[in-house]
Amino acid sequence: MYRLPLAIAVLIALAACSSTKRQWQKEGVSAFDTANVESECKFQTGLAKIKGDQAEELVRHCMQAKGFRLN
Repeated sequence: MYRLPLAIAVLIALAACSSTKRQWQKEGVSAFDTANVESECKFQTGLAKIKGDQAEELVRHCMQAKGFRLN
């Protein structure tokens, strides 16, 4: 009798804790253009043959240098 409400409460709590992917944003820039800029930053990082955490950090710096921020 109490299992269904408890199960529902647990599911709601788990859904509230789920992580959402952070996205790059810049005022006045479409999602399509943002994806293109991010791809360009990733491409430049790939040309330098940098992998892993360093690559992610360089992409982040590249995007921030172009005026984007993570939300």
